[in-house]
Amino acid sequence: MPTSTHRGKLALRFVLLLLLSLFLGRVFASSSPDRAVAFDQYAGKLERGEIAPDTQAGVLEALAHMKSLLPPGDARRELRYRYMYCIMGLDASPEQAIAYAEKGIADARRLGYVDAEINFDFCRGSNQEALTTPRDALVDYNAGINLARSHENQRLVADGLTWRGSVQSLLGEHALALVDFLEAQKFYETSGAPIESEDNLFNIAVAYRRLGEQAQARDYLDKLLALGEQRHDRAQQLAAHMELGFLESEAGNQSAAESQLGKALALAHAVDSRSRGASIHLGLAQVDNLQGHYREALDELAKAQPGFARMGDRSNRDMVLLQTAEAHAGLGQYAVAIGEYGQAEKLLQESGNLRYLAELLDARARSYQALGQLGPEVADLRRLVKVGEALDRKAHSDNATLMNYQFQTAQRDQENRRLAADRALKEQQLESLERVRHWQRLALVLGGVLIVLLLWLALRQFRRSRKLHRMAMTDPLTGIANRRHIEQLARNALGHAGANGEPLCVLVLDVDHFKAVNDAFGHAVGDQVLVRVAQACKHALRRFDMLGRLGGEEFLVVLPDTSMDVAMQIAERLRRKVESLPLGSLAPGLQITASVGVAEAEHEADDLPELVRRADTAMYRAKDAGRNRVEVVARAQVV
Repeated sequence: MPTSTHRGKLALRFVLLLLLSLFLGRVFASSSPDRAVAFDQYAGKLERGEIAPDTQAGVLEALAHMKSLLPPGDARRELRYRYMYCIMGLDASPEQAIAYAEKGIADARRLGYVDAEINFDFCRGSNQEALTTPRDALVDYNAGINLARSHENQRLVADGLTWRGSVQSLLGEHALALVDFLEAQKFYETSGAPIESEDNLFNIAVAYRRLGEQAQARDYLDKLLALGEQRHDRAQQLAAHMELGFLESEAGNQSAAESQLGKALALAHAVDSRSRGASIHLGLAQVDNLQGHYREALDELAKAQPGFARMGDRSNRDMVLLQTAEAHAGLGQYAVAIGEYGQAEKLLQESGNLRYLAELLDARARSYQALGQLGPEVADLRRLVKVGEALDRKAHSDNATLMNYQFQTAQRDQENRRLAADRALKEQQLESLERVRHWQRLALVLGGVLIVLLLWLALRQFRRSRKLHRMAMTDPLTGIANRRHIEQLARNALGHAGANGEPLCVLVLDVDHFKAVNDAFGHAVGDQVLVRVAQACKHALRRFDMLGRLGGEEFLVVLPDTSMDVAMQIAERLRRKVESLPLGSLAPGLQITASVGVAEAEHEADDLPELVRRADTAMYRAKDAGRNRVEVVARAQVV
């Protein structure tokens, strides 16, 4: 049994422990609010981008510091840390990340923490993109946006619009993406969120690039790159160089694209961005394929695949397979390429990306042609025509979407201005009751009406001018450039080629026996034949080639930065396209051919009329030689 002395010592220890616990309790009670304030301030800066680490290690360090500020037992702030960790720092497979997000959603619902539930929706969506296809992520992004709207949290609505817009842009829904980004931008600009606003400008630039509005995209990207360099923000510089590389490639400037992507790759290594590095290698592979460097393209793809695999990112499998197939086809391995095209086609059909599906069908048709497999080649070309028509419809739909958005925005702005004007007028009227006479109030009202009327007239004149300009530049039958527009484009291209020492060729394509078509089947059928010829040529040309109608059944094609050998190949492709046009739906047994003349610019000797005359002479030689053929004529051969 314990002695009395021992019992006394135990009692003394108990009293000391009790006093210590009371002291520590008071210390923690007083320090916990301070930690909560510090946590909220740091988390807010990290969310708004005021603290912006440019490496993954820096992000993890910032998140670790945020976690160290967590007040003990604060479940809501712990959830805030968890959703930020899920979005910014979670380095796990997509399956594990989705499970982590779903646990967060369940905990957020249990606590009634709506903001956390919304952010976990966004985190789950971003990982769903990598696990299956970007389209599957839309469910999560829409869920987060709808929940944010129902709770009138405009900041999270804007954040969700940027997530959803990025996916829509990847899926080819560029107009919808741009609408989302512009809506988000309105909030960021009006709410005083300069960092989010600047980040979203990058999204807007990408959407413009994918819509083909290269000048607007380049303007945004150049500004963002300058800002990134000014702030020494390597992550922003990386993103800007990467997108400028894609922009240059789409514009046909492959050497410039390679330079921009090379700079982006160096920055990706510097900031340890494995996902961006893999995407850049994929972009370099596409550039190499476009330049005919097929082995180099395969090398770049070999570098890209481990990065995607390490991140568990499966969203780029379609493009990896497509570029691999194009490289193998370029090396003459057509059978291997056709198998890879088939795998890529399944993934592209799942994602619904029509632009890359059209590229695949065109490339695979050439592989079938090389193997002498006429049936599959014709099948792919027929599908290519349908996909091209769908892309045209999509382009019209995009234009309609943007015009509708602009109209609705203008209506909302006008209504807001009207409401603001009404409020101002009422205030002025109240003041006028005390200070001024009745005629002053009337003058204010009339002045407002006059301003609105002038604005309306100016807007109507502006829209009419734009419409007339478009009509003046477009052939009303075929929808391609008319004679004046194509000649203007050709003169600009010829001047650029001469100034930069680049080759340039032109083609003159004339439909054979077109008068006989009109005589036999009528002018309505003849008009439809010209429409289909124009569309077939348009889809057979490269992105930077230019097509216009000179008049009647004669078309002019301008091929910038193109040598005679390549121009001959393109001319032959156009001839085959016209020859293989399915016209039975217009008139039974109707089939047409075309004669094509090719001429290469001699910069010191040629002006546009002389260059077109030589191409026209070559075309008539093709006519004289039996039609349905391609002929070329040099300056020395022209009398």
